[in-house]
Amino acid sequence: MRRTRPAAFVAVTLALALWAQQDLRAQEQAAAEAGVRDALQRYSAALQSLDAAAVKKVQPSIPVENLAKAFREMRELKVEIDSVRVLSSNAATARVSCRVTQTLTPKAGSRQTTAVIRVIRLRRDANAWVIDGFER
Repeated sequence: MRRTRPAAFVAVTLALALWAQQDLRAQEQAAAEAGVRDALQRYSAALQSLDAAAVKKVQPSIPVENLAKAFREMRELKVEIDSVRVLSSNAATARVSCRVTQTLTPKAGSRQTTAVIRVIRLRRDANAWVIDGFER
């Protein structure tokens, strides 16, 4: 004689499976967001160090020679990235909106400050997040 499972047992099992799946997605999103924020902090620090090689580690597609030339003309560069809002993310890619404020002090000339809202695409590369590109 075949026993059938009560509908309540099936419903609870299904609910637990869905909850576990949602919990895993939430954990993945939280890890992605933390990694993205870390990448943006590393990017800011690399720019401020005026070290083109350090910037290239966070933004591999940047032409390092052009950046190194620009850095040689600078006395100081302060970069603040705030108002970070994750637009979308998964285990491999993310898009964020943020405000980037840069204060550039050239070797010749006066200090200039700019603040822009940027949408940045990032991707997971090995164990770290890197900047893949800018949308605006």
